[in-house]
Amino acid sequence: MEQTFNQTERSVLLGQPVADSSSLPSLLVDGNYEAVLRSAPARLVFGTDLEASSSFDTVSPYDTEFSATDIQPLILSQVRQYVLRSGPSAWTDITAIGACCLCAFMETNWTGPELRLDPAELLPGPLPERWQETHISIAPLELPEGVDKHEIGRREQLGRVYLGAVQNEQRAELDRALLRMLEADGEEAYALTPRPLYLHFARLLLVDLPQDLRKERDSVVPSALWWAARALLVQQSLLDYPAQSLLDQIIALFDAARTHMPRAPSSVMLDSVRSVDDTSAKHVDEARVPQLDGVMADEPIDTERTEPDAAPVPEPSSSDSDAWDNVPVADRELWARFLLELGVVYSQHSMPLDSKRMVALAQDASGLQWQMTGARGKRTRFQTFDTTQLVLLAKSARRVDRDTHEAAPEALELNDDVLLEHVSFTDPDAELSNPADLQTIDKCMLLAFCLNVQNENPAHGLTSEQMLPFVTRVLQHTGNWSVYTMALLLRSRLERSKTRTVERATLQLQQLVDQITHPLPGSEEAGAGERMQYMFALSLPSQWALERELAEQFISLGVVRSALDIFERLQMWDDVISCYTMLDQTDVAERIVRSELEKTPDRPKLWCVLGDLTKDPKHWQHAWEVSGHRYARAMRTLGSYHFAKYEFAEAVECYENAVRLNPLYENSWYIMGCAAMSIEQWEKAARAFLHVVSIDENNGESWNNLATAYLRMGPEYRTRALHALREAIKFLHDSWRVWSNFMHVSMSLGMLSLSVQAMGRLIDLRVGKVGAECVDLDVLRSIISSVSRGAAFAGMSEADAQAKEQRLISQIDSLLVRKIEARITSSAPVWRAMADYWFWRNDFTHCLDCYIKAYRCLSNMPQISYAPPVFNDAVDAALELVSMYENLGDKTQVVRVASESNDHDGVVPEGERKTVAVEQPVCADWKHQSKMVLRGLIGKGKESFDGTPAFTRLTDALNELRSGN
Repeated sequence: MEQTFNQTERSVLLGQPVADSSSLPSLLVDGNYEAVLRSAPARLVFGTDLEASSSFDTVSPYDTEFSATDIQPLILSQVRQYVLRSGPSAWTDITAIGACCLCAFMETNWTGPELRLDPAELLPGPLPERWQETHISIAPLELPEGVDKHEIGRREQLGRVYLGAVQNEQRAELDRALLRMLEADGEEAYALTPRPLYLHFARLLLVDLPQDLRKERDSVVPSALWWAARALLVQQSLLDYPAQSLLDQIIALFDAARTHMPRAPSSVMLDSVRSVDDTSAKHVDEARVPQLDGVMADEPIDTERTEPDAAPVPEPSSSDSDAWDNVPVADRELWARFLLELGVVYSQHSMPLDSKRMVALAQDASGLQWQMTGARGKRTRFQTFDTTQLVLLAKSARRVDRDTHEAAPEALELNDDVLLEHVSFTDPDAELSNPADLQTIDKCMLLAFCLNVQNENPAHGLTSEQMLPFVTRVLQHTGNWSVYTMALLLRSRLERSKTRTVERATLQLQQLVDQITHPLPGSEEAGAGERMQYMFALSLPSQWALERELAEQFISLGVVRSALDIFERLQMWDDVISCYTMLDQTDVAERIVRSELEKTPDRPKLWCVLGDLTKDPKHWQHAWEVSGHRYARAMRTLGSYHFAKYEFAEAVECYENAVRLNPLYENSWYIMGCAAMSIEQWEKAARAFLHVVSIDENNGESWNNLATAYLRMGPEYRTRALHALREAIKFLHDSWRVWSNFMHVSMSLGMLSLSVQAMGRLIDLRVGKVGAECVDLDVLRSIISSVSRGAAFAGMSEADAQAKEQRLISQIDSLLVRKIEARITSSAPVWRAMADYWFWRNDFTHCLDCYIKAYRCLSNMPQISYAPPVFNDAVDAALELVSMYENLGDKTQVVRVASESNDHDGVVPEGERKTVAVEQPVCADWKHQSKMVLRGLIGKGKESFDGTPAFTRLTDALNELRSGN
């Protein structure tokens, strides 16, 4: 069994106090990052005290040619020397230093407060001076006298390190080089990321160690695997779009860390982490679909759904915490954090099903109990009656005992003249009005469940109503700074779409931005350790992402100029273009972009932005060349351009280049698949849509297109096509085309039950628009023929054949009676097809009734008196009906009729009459009915068709009936 995490490692991972208060792990947990990075071990690792006379295996830091690429060999050389000098115990300090660099980067870009230590100061020789950071000041921020803190808006920065700060040329070049190193799969890192050197240090010490050093470290400090996964997740957050390669590494590191976790209640828990192979698209093609080739069953599917646009109500808590009763509390805490962080990883990569599974497992480990329910109360000030309000009841497994006061962000009051600050519940239950506080990890889980509701459902009013109770429950008690900030952010997102809460949502979002970048004088700030303790268990955005949300909120309010100021300062050029387009000033945007290109002509992103502005493909091609064929966005945009021009072969080529760099970009695979279908490259299209559904299993259009590609690839792919269509109808439940494809494919595979259900759904969807055309006669006749001739039961045992026959008969009866006969009355071919079925069922009365209605469909047409084709069809139908009268009229059939006797054996419910089974002829007066049919049709056609062969056939048939009397 692999070595498990020791107590120090556990404490550091969970952000809990460490026994040795003077050790580096203890300083790390306390948030004293400067002390860790200025410690003796850190100075040895970074070579801070190296002199010019020292021997160097690589380029000397005293050499003027020393660049960003030389940092890695320098630090790796120092790490080797430190391990050789201090032995395996050195890995504890090295891992703590790497984790500290990661936390310092997070403090700078995510949480604050301001960290005044410049990472360049850790390097040896003249490098700190050469790469010195500017814009650091401890000058306090003074507010104008008499100005309220919520009225001053965006305040000017007084020298702090902030986004867009102008650095000296050498430092700026260093940052650009480091950000290029942080690119992955052709995705750029955010260009204004402050202090990327910290993240570079973290990667060097946690992720990029040589194989021999990494193996030795993992055997001594296995928690380094967990920290390495965290570092890669932070790097992923810097990219314009998530990179597949980073996701694979993150999952692999979590999977490796899992082997060092303490024993779980069952082996199921140990196998709960998806392996790295499962995140790629091949598991759909090579495992999932072939498996279903052999198990696809002709079984009923759900074809009924209510409220198709409504989001489902969140499921109540189903915690299996009893299985954890014999597990120590410390182990449960560690498992809860591990599974929750993994769930956050999946959530941030738009994998809601995996995220939900992991968070549910984390809930089991923690013991959290929650339930979504309703309680009567009032939401407005002048409400005179109670209505049911959605509320979340939650309880932690262990009591919360907070001895220390935690500094939390300010939650702004609503101050609305109609809405109450909180729902006023009628029931005085303490669990509603004053619930007990929750463990902080449990609050993180509730926020994760809240985000999962959003990820699994569309932007819908009901979705917001279901998310709000989670947020409200977390905000009922202040707590950890990061958790409370995340809850306030979610509340702002939910409230910004409502007129009475949009003002607070905007001000709260502004306050969340300011608390990191513009803290007010005298405000109580949480320490770095508290802010960082649960950061990796949350989906808290970076500073620039938070400011971007604020700018987008300004746009929704029509304050485009203020949004534009933010986007320009953050150099988010795509959003700048959007703002200038709204202002009808695209020429200004082009001038700005060209000005930036003069400063940095080798930035492919700017060339792409220029191409977006001018719609000139040469700019996208130039971006591709400038990047050395490594910038995926250039090919994505160029492919989109070719696709819009119907140049599908060129579009496929461009998207192939894009997905080769980053296969995690769903839209690229989708458009590539559509382009491949347009030029009939079916195998390439199938591969593209397989990748789409592996990334997003809820993409119904991709499932449908995948089925189309399979059908064009040959009969041997029909089973896969049927599976794809079965998935598609889950998400395109109201698409008649998908149901039509599903019906035909299932029919071709002999799965009559599925075909019958699909036909019923097609009728529901289309009968109101196209009438009888919604019934596919060929399929209906094939279904009836297969059942009546026994072809549907070939090769089955007698018992199985009888059971399947009874099931099919029940389905077909329901289809014909409830769907077709009840809605379609004007199609003679449909009535004739149904007549064949009822004849096989020996229901002669029903059969004859279908022939009668088939004849009436034709005889009631106004064209019958002057249009020969219509009259001829009516003659054929009339003679066919007369023939059926003759063949079936004298047959007897058992029917149930009302009883006239008062002698009842049992009690009959009031309003009902007892019925008895009696034997009656199908049509006792069939000869009279036949004559009536012929006479009526002769009367309608005598004026126009007397003497024609069709008219003569009618008169001959009538004379024959008369002579028979």
